[in-house]
Amino acid sequence: MKAQFVTATLKSSRFNLCGMFVAVTLICTSCAQPPEDEESSSSSRYLYVASGACYSGGGNTAFTNATSSNLVYRIDLATGIKDITVADYNSSPSQAGDSPVGIASIDSNNMYVLVENTTAGARRIERIAKESDGARSLFSNNTTALSVALRGLHLLTNGDLLINKNTAIEKISSANVRVTKGVNPYVNAPAAPCATSTTLMSKVSTLSNQFIVFLHSATSQNRFGFVKPEGYAAGGDCTPAQAAPNAAAFPVAMAYDAVNLKLLVAYSGNTTNTDINSIYAYNITETASSVTVGTANKIYDANQYPTTYPYLLYGISEMVLDPTDNSLYIATAINTATTIVNYAIEKFSYDATQIGVSNSSVLTRSGSTPFYDYGGDTKCIADMMIAD
Repeated sequence: MKAQFVTATLKSSRFNLCGMFVAVTLICTSCAQPPEDEESSSSSRYLYVASGACYSGGGNTAFTNATSSNLVYRIDLATGIKDITVADYNSSPSQAGDSPVGIASIDSNNMYVLVENTTAGARRIERIAKESDGARSLFSNNTTALSVALRGLHLLTNGDLLINKNTAIEKISSANVRVTKGVNPYVNAPAAPCATSTTLMSKVSTLSNQFIVFLHSATSQNRFGFVKPEGYAAGGDCTPAQAAPNAAAFPVAMAYDAVNLKLLVAYSGNTTNTDINSIYAYNITETASSVTVGTANKIYDANQYPTTYPYLLYGISEMVLDPTDNSLYIATAINTATTIVNYAIEKFSYDATQIGVSNSSVLTRSGSTPFYDYGGDTKCIADMMIAD
């Protein structure tokens, strides 16, 4: 009887020890931290960043292909922490001189990256998996379309791409076929009211009616203009256009609020004089065949920092609007030095109801520090997008 009791006790002890071991194992496993560059994250939506050569307006010296961070990475929207580096253009399989200047989301698994490189034949568009050190494949290296300095790209709803380069806007189909207007680029040397727009096409996008909107930056030719979806073939194909609020204010970034029909345009220059480093909200009227620009409201001016605006935005290079929660992300220089030291990404809540009512209340900074502070991966911020 005593032997049976001892045996039962030992069995029970072994069972308890095993249970404790399993419990401890589960606790330790649940506390383990994932590898630093693992894909998993606390959110399924991200701010993707291309930290290649960028443009911050005339008179400001930004980073070059050689001095930029030249990375593509994504930041968790929920935490503001970098999730993964998708591509590093400082190492193989990249080429010397590569700089990622534009990005576009294809689907939940893949994206396009526009690569600027001054070496003949090296400019290209790559298709990259949205993974840590994602697999890359060449989508296009059309030497005619990608013939001069590349500035950015925009993915159309049908899968075609618009590529803004210094002198024109090219279109490449989803099948990698260059689409022209006659023998010219898709948008080339538009006439008045868009003339002259052949120096630096800094950004390109589209409205809800698929009209093309572009920013053009050049002294005394600073403007944004609209082109019919079919491209530019004759004078009437580019209308209307809107001059910058100051001849020395260079349009550098834009975001379209399609719900409230507001086009937000950021201007940059090399002083803090009125309107030079500013953001304007323009009322837009769309029909199937036309665009009209209405009232302009200034919603930020570095000239009024810190009296009206308790935050500094100078030398903006890019911005993107998240329509799901009306957050506006802005890439800005970290001070007013005309030789830009570095960039940070600021996050703002955007309230369109205050436009024209209390313009200084349209943007409210989220927190007392940048959403993503400057570092070795923020030189420059050429492009940003929100995607999964």
